[in-house]
Amino acid sequence: MLSFINSFISQTITYAVVYTLTSLGIVISGRAGIFNVAAEGIMLASASIGFIVSFLTQNAILGFIAGMIMGGIFGFILAYIHESFKVNQFILGISLVILGTGLSDLMYKLIIGVKLTAPRAPKTPLIKIPFISEIPIIQAFLNQDVIVYFLYFVILFAWWFYYRTKIGLETRAIGENPKAADVVGVNVVKRRYLSTIIGSMLIGISGAYLPIVITGTYMPDISAGRGFMAVGIAIFASWKPQRAILGGFLFAAIEVIAFRLQVISQNIPYQFFLMLPFISVLIIMMIFKKQIEYPASVGKPYSRE
Repeated sequence: MLSFINSFISQTITYAVVYTLTSLGIVISGRAGIFNVAAEGIMLASASIGFIVSFLTQNAILGFIAGMIMGGIFGFILAYIHESFKVNQFILGISLVILGTGLSDLMYKLIIGVKLTAPRAPKTPLIKIPFISEIPIIQAFLNQDVIVYFLYFVILFAWWFYYRTKIGLETRAIGENPKAADVVGVNVVKRRYLSTIIGSMLIGISGAYLPIVITGTYMPDISAGRGFMAVGIAIFASWKPQRAILGGFLFAAIEVIAFRLQVISQNIPYQFFLMLPFISVLIIMMIFKKQIEYPASVGKPYSRE
């Protein structure tokens, strides 16, 4: 029983990296007023380039860095087009989803090509903390790869930044009332750029995590809608980092349960279990719809005139 619990928690944490980093990335840009609905496309493009770099260099860390850079590029494009041309954020985001989807397969086919056997990403080594990582249950949290430890850091930093620092409070103010923030000297456009780029970089890392750690190889549509689910998590979280973190772990657990049910339920089509995380998002959104709040300026362009 103990080994089952350890295995379940460990697998949940692995999938929580994808959901939590992606939803946090969306929350970070949303807190500055930009609704990043391009997460699915960013994940796919980052997964492709992250796998390509890790495979060619045989270095997983370089793959994560490549995915992070790709995410940052998409974030810059999103912020630049929106801030410069006031394009509707939702239309722009969907356009970037389509761009990322096509770009991901194109890069893979141009650089890796068609292989008889799927190329494998290099193993990401586990980091064990002596003595502590041997304790039952706790070992599921601490016997993990470097990106999981990075996730722990991001969780703590996001809470501290938005609720304990002046810059964080100013950024939250931009999401609520950018004109008021501008009046007191906050550079709204600069903060929107930074928030969108940093948030997209987190999404890029989560995208690269899919082929490097979870599947071990790249395949078309590898994100399987998780980017869209992360948008739902960000909305469910009311753009609060702590709730986005809880939502990320919750939906990661639901996906792990769906996988395990798929193994033991031979008479039920596996497609039904693939639907469970998406159905869960819809149900939770309907149950908590009255508690959902939005930053007042999210999705709206800002101009000083």
